[in-house]
Amino acid sequence: MFAFPTAGLDRKWEEIDHELENSVAGALTNTSGDGEGDSLGLGGYVNVKEMDMEQKAAVLITSKSFDPKAFLSVVHPNATYQDLVQGIAHLEASIDARSEAIRVLVEENFDRFVAVKAANDGMIVEHVGIFPPYICLALFAEMKEGLLSPESDYASRPLRDQLKQAAMKANQVFLPVLENAAKAQRLRTTLGVFERSKFFFNLPSFIIESIEAGRYDVAMRDYKKGKMLLESRPGQLLPSATSKEGQNAASGDRQRRILEKVWGSVEKAMGVMRNVLVAQLQDPTRTLEEHEKTIEVLLDLPVGEDPMWIYFDSQHKHILEEMKKANRSATAMIQSAIEKTTLEDEPGSLTLYIAGQLQTAMIALEAKQADYIIARSSAESVWKSIFDMMKGVSETMLSSLPNFCKISKSFMEGKYRKPQTPNLGNRRSPTQSRTMALDIVKLYISLISEFFTLSDMAVMSPNTSNPPPSNLPPDSHSLSTAHYLMKVLGELQETVNELNGLQISAEVPSLLKNLLDSAKWRFVDVLVGAWLRDAKLFYLLENWVTSSTDMSATHHLDQMELFQRHLTTASFKLAGGVDLSSSALAKQNPIPQAFVQKVIKAFFDALYAFLDGLVLLASDESPIAVGKILTMEVSSTGSNLLELLDLQDRDTRKLIVISNFTCLKNIVIPSMLNGLETALGVSILEERQALLNSVQDRDRVLFDSYVKPQSRAAMDILRSGILDNNMDWYETPQPTEIRSYMYQTLMYLVGIHAQVTSVAEPLLDRILNTAVVELAEEALRCFRQVKRFGMGGMLRATLEIEFMHQTLGRYVTPSAAKTLSDLYNKISQAYSRRPGDENLQSNLDGVKKTLADTRRATGIKFLCFRHTKSSSSRSAGSRTHKEGSRSAKESKDSNRQ
Repeated sequence: MFAFPTAGLDRKWEEIDHELENSVAGALTNTSGDGEGDSLGLGGYVNVKEMDMEQKAAVLITSKSFDPKAFLSVVHPNATYQDLVQGIAHLEASIDARSEAIRVLVEENFDRFVAVKAANDGMIVEHVGIFPPYICLALFAEMKEGLLSPESDYASRPLRDQLKQAAMKANQVFLPVLENAAKAQRLRTTLGVFERSKFFFNLPSFIIESIEAGRYDVAMRDYKKGKMLLESRPGQLLPSATSKEGQNAASGDRQRRILEKVWGSVEKAMGVMRNVLVAQLQDPTRTLEEHEKTIEVLLDLPVGEDPMWIYFDSQHKHILEEMKKANRSATAMIQSAIEKTTLEDEPGSLTLYIAGQLQTAMIALEAKQADYIIARSSAESVWKSIFDMMKGVSETMLSSLPNFCKISKSFMEGKYRKPQTPNLGNRRSPTQSRTMALDIVKLYISLISEFFTLSDMAVMSPNTSNPPPSNLPPDSHSLSTAHYLMKVLGELQETVNELNGLQISAEVPSLLKNLLDSAKWRFVDVLVGAWLRDAKLFYLLENWVTSSTDMSATHHLDQMELFQRHLTTASFKLAGGVDLSSSALAKQNPIPQAFVQKVIKAFFDALYAFLDGLVLLASDESPIAVGKILTMEVSSTGSNLLELLDLQDRDTRKLIVISNFTCLKNIVIPSMLNGLETALGVSILEERQALLNSVQDRDRVLFDSYVKPQSRAAMDILRSGILDNNMDWYETPQPTEIRSYMYQTLMYLVGIHAQVTSVAEPLLDRILNTAVVELAEEALRCFRQVKRFGMGGMLRATLEIEFMHQTLGRYVTPSAAKTLSDLYNKISQAYSRRPGDENLQSNLDGVKKTLADTRRATGIKFLCFRHTKSSSSRSAGSRTHKEGSRSAKESKDSNRQ
């Protein structure tokens, strides 16, 4: 400017406040928008509308007075260390992008700038050296009026304007680069500080990662390390401010706030971990090892409730609730199953229904099929539900209680204790955990006792018989009841053994022993009730089939003996004679005397019920007589000799039943009682004698009910012949034949012989012996009514009685022989001699001849009465069966006439 005459110009420097006027910062501050984007890329927003100029210059990143601290405190007051790391990466990428753009701009336009500047400098030199001075003055005057006019500040204003614009552009382009470089340097300084405390500032993320990976021990280790750094070396985490800045107090406060914020994140993460661990501790499905690890980690946490009582309280509550829930649902299912299987209330319908199922079970038992097949019945679904209830409640308890007890035992031994931590007012004793386990056991005992109505008093009353529990099926036959009661008791025994193995407390074994004894007594009581009920209806199973082991009895006795042996064995097992648990060894144990007495009483009561049923089979109320016989036939080997008989006939059934009584008295009952004495190790002489007496009494009653009517009919025929009004025993001539009444009497006995032989041959001697005795006594009574005999009468009486005597000689017992001897003496004493009776010997010879002739003539007809071998007797009885039956029928008809 001094090269030109510029006297009229104002020669002073003008200072421009670039911070406030036409500067880059001013231009950037004077933006039309209300906010500025986030250069860190964290989603922040700069609202500069209501800020003052200095605060705007400090916050906006395009200002050369930009303050990073102010920017972070305004835009990102809550940013974490991780956020700052991400912001640094984003800022570095942005700076690199801008620097590249500026470099390209300079490369493309720098040659133009140099060319323009060189042209201007050359033109000025050229013009000054060529033209003379006056021309230069003229040119200057012209330029002063035009280019160098005062209005244009002598051509400096456009230049100044261009320089200002160039400065603004330069500021816009280069200032952010320089400011970003300074800011990057500050960030590097900050990052260097953070690098020294990298572990501490990454601690929240480390803990969260460990929690997500389930590595709680690692998270706890890092937490302890961070806590040690915070408490022992806080100065090494963040350096204090320099004295040059003169802000030690403020720097200390900022440092404290940063550390507190980081540690707050750590504590928050540890709180999350604690909640996760507490939830895992309350999870009943986790294993013992997992619970122990969880407890150990929680014990290291400095605050919060004692994890031991969190575990005990939650597990105790869970087990109790689950046991009650399992019991309620199972009981509801059992009641539903009972309602579905209940029969309509019709008279006798349940009895016939149970008898039909019992017959099927007996066939399976005889075939030695599996127990589950023998136990099949309509009540099987109910029994399975009952077993599932017992198993479900037991498994619900044992799924968590063993772990509970192991941790409780370790806790009482001092294993799980918080280190150097006071009780915080918690005075709960470790032994309380054992009380909680005892509560669980007591609930189990209560649920089982309530379901089966168990009572300790029942054990003290051997003769008491309580009604069965309402939860048991009423239509279950005794074999099914025995099978499932043993299964349920086995499950109970298994659970008791496991509970005893846990060693909860000294009180538990006695409680469980009382439970087991009460259950055994109750189960035996239930089985005895079903046993006696089925024994009373067992007569319905009589299908009139010959026994394969004894042809004189029916298969019914074999079934009865097998039934008694099976249920006696089941009762013995339920009473504790055998440990029914699956893990127990098969060995026999002695049972209490109360159980022995109960089993013996049930055994004899069942036998008496069988005897009553046999008597009923012979009566008019027999199922086959009233049409209620079961349709299923009992499988047996060999031919059935009874299938040809008329079982509708009462006498036929009586003979079969009497034969059964004989077999019972002589074979079955002695064998059964001997086996019972051996199994139980007792002597039952009184009960044996009483039972045999009862069998004898019933047999005698049945025998008399068959023989008396038969003998009475024969005696009527005999009486009608002896006391015939047309017969004069004093005047009758010498006999030449035997009168018809004697034939009729003997033919009636032939009919009896044939019936007995075809039905129950072993009873033949007993029945005919009794009939002959009755006939002899009746003959004696009748002849005692005759006042006197003549020669002919004496000989006739002797002939007829002797014919009967010789014909029935096989069945003449000593008692009958004595009666006949008395009869002969009576006839001899009543003989009244008359003149002309001197030929007594010749008359006797004639009578003997007549007797011999008659014997020969009737030898075939009365062949059944002769002495033969057993096989010949059976053959003869078979051959003369039809004839004898026909003769017996004719004799009965003649007797009625």
